[in-house]
Formats: sequence, C-alpha cells, structure tokens
Amino acid sequence: MSRRKQVPLIFFMLIIILTELSFLIFRPTIPFQAKKLSLKDYADKVITSCSKKNRAACYDREIPKLMDYISMEDAFEVAKIVQKKDTEYLYCHVLGHNLSYRETGKNPNAWKDVIARCPTTMCNNGCLHGSLLKRFNSEKLTDEQVEAVKSELPDVCEPRGNWNPVEVEKSMCYHGMGHLHMYMTGADIQKSLELCDFIAKKKNGKDYTLQCTQGVFMQIFQPLEPEDFALVKGLTPSKETLENFCIHYKDVPYNVCHTESWPLFRDELYTPMGITEYCAYAKDSLEQKRCVSIAMSMLTTDIVIHQNDLNKLKDLCLGLPNRTMRSTCFSHAALRLIRIDAQYVSKAIEVCSLPDNNDALEEDCFQNLVEESTFSFHRDSSNALSYCQKLPDPWSKKCIKRNS
Repeated sequence: MSRRKQVPLIFFMLIIILTELSFLIFRPTIPFQAKKLSLKDYADKVITSCSKKNRAACYDREIPKLMDYISMEDAFEVAKIVQKKDTEYLYCHVLGHNLSYRETGKNPNAWKDVIARCPTTMCNNGCLHGSLLKRFNSEKLTDEQVEAVKSELPDVCEPRGNWNPVEVEKSMCYHGMGHLHMYMTGADIQKSLELCDFIAKKKNGKDYTLQCTQGVFMQIFQPLEPEDFALVKGLTPSKETLENFCIHYKDVPYNVCHTESWPLFRDELYTPMGITEYCAYAKDSLEQKRCVSIAMSMLTTDIVIHQNDLNKLKDLCLGLPNRTMRSTCFSHAALRLIRIDAQYVSKAIEVCSLPDNNDALEEDCFQNLVEESTFSFHRDSSNALSYCQKLPDPWSKKCIKRNS
C-alpha cells in the first residue's frame, strides 16, 4: 500500500479511537435511582443525602423523587425503612401528601384509584389528602363547574371495588374533602360548607360533616404550600379578631372555626391555663372534649415525639381544671400516637399509664385504646389482633373480644 493511501486510513482509525475515548470520558453518569437498587438501598441513599439538612423536610422532598423509578407503594416502603433507622421521622403527614399528589399527577382522572391505594394508618393518612388536592390542582371552579363535578364527590370516601376503608381512613378522607372544597370554590367558606353538607351525611346514618368542616377551616389556619397561602391570603383572622370571624357561623362550623384556630394559640397551649382559655368558647362538656383533643394533636407530636418528655405531658394533663379535660388530655395523646403510626402502641401504653394513683383516668385512656382497634383497623383482622395483643391485660382481652 502506498504511503499516500496509508494516511487516510490512519486518520480514519484515529477518529474512531478518539470518538470512543470521548464517549468513555464524557458520557453522563447514571443517577443512583436509575440503577436497580433494593428498597433498603434507596432508603440508605435518602438518609445519607438528608443527614446534614433538616432531615424531616428533606425526606419529604427526596422520597417522592424516587417515584420516577419505583411505585408509590414502594416509596411508602422506603419511608418505613427510613422511619426505622431515623426514629424521629414517624410523623410523615406531609410525605403522604407529596407521594399521592405526585402519583395523581400522572393521571388526575384516576384520583379515586390513588386514594384506594393509600396505606392504612401511615403518615396520619396524609396520602388521602394529597390525591384529593391534586385532582383540581389549585383550580378555582365556576359555580357551573362545581355543579357539574358534584356527582363525583359523594362516593369518594366510601367503599368501592376492592377498597374497603376503615373508619379512620373515611374520617381523614372526608377531612381532605373539606380542603378540596376550598380549592374548588376559591376559598369561599360558605360554598365549601354547603358541599360538606352535600357529601357527608349518609343514608346509613353516618355523618362526617364535622370532619369535612375541619378540613375547610384547617385550610384557613394551617396553609402548607405556597399555593395554600395564596388561596387564603387576607382571609385568616388574628387572635384578636377570631371571635368576630367565627361568629358568622353556627353550631358545628362555629365550633370548628375555634378549634382549628389553634396555631394562633400555639405558645399558650403548653400550659393548662392556655388550653383552658383556648377552649373557653365551648358551651358544653362534649365540645370542650373536642377542643382539648384538637390541642393534643399538636402537643403530642411535639412533647412526646420530638421532646420525648412524658413528665411534661403528665403535668400538663393533670393541671387541667376538670376531669373531662384531664381524661381527654391523656386519652387523645395516646390515640394521636396510634393514628400517627401503629408502631407507637408501646408509647401510647406509656401515656395511658402516666396518671398513677388515678385509676379512673387510666381506665378512660385504655378504654379509648380498645375502641381504637375497630376505628383504625378492620374488625378481626391480623392487624387488629396484633394491636390488641400488645395492650396489657385486661385491656388486651377486651380488645380481642371487641374484634371477635
């Protein structure tokens, strides 16, 4: 071969070699999510990524990103693994929101199916809320559009197909519907309450109006995301104007307007006097009990989970002025733990054992844990049995009997 002919051949081979080298050197790295990892590996990666940040908020952001590669159900399993390794992350309501919100975004018309796939008693049923809210994605509907979509709403939280929700799931679902109504109506409170009346009263006598109404007013007092704040801008009253704001409503809405306003009283609620003043609007013992139970939702999360200070909880509850309030304080602290996650049953038992030398308060608390077995679990299910067996006698036997 002549020298003239060798030059193009050498040049051609050089081009091939350089091309291959450039591919090896400059090809993009494969993100860890794209590799086939076990759920444990995904959890470890998330934990490492969030180790130097606000961990809970970081988990709420990072775990949903895994849904580009794994299912919503698997993402919840990853969250469970994270929870076992980081025991401060059992309160994951926002994560539940984010996972179902993202899943529903893939096909908003399948929002009811996403609800049916949400896990029971995990992340305080935040999954139910996220799917409901994504259905309309912050859109304000016209009156005509609201009328057109009303027919979709009454069965959202009711059993259908393979979905057979327990009472806690139904309650949280109807609560989520209250949030949804506020988005649909552009934060028109009266129209949202009318929608609650339309969907929440059932032919079998069940009435979830309270839960739906709580969702409506929670949207006002506890916005989470930027679009939530935009929705209720200028609507949220101050502590000083609260009564003038709530007085426009009667009966259940009036009471709920007060109970959902607890963020205005957050600092004061850590004292018996603060809870008493927050619940001063209540005109009877039943409403006073409801008010204390709402306060305990926030207080239990902080005092028991974050601070792990059972003595502080004990002093708070025993310092309340009457038996109804003291009993509710202990009982609903224990119930709050179960509804955050059933893994907290041993801690709930500790709470019920706090009012030593007061058998009546202790009995009230354990009786509430027994009744919870048929609220958070299907009657006579393996989950209910496992829950009952963890209670001390005689409450364990009573719980098992209730489920038989």
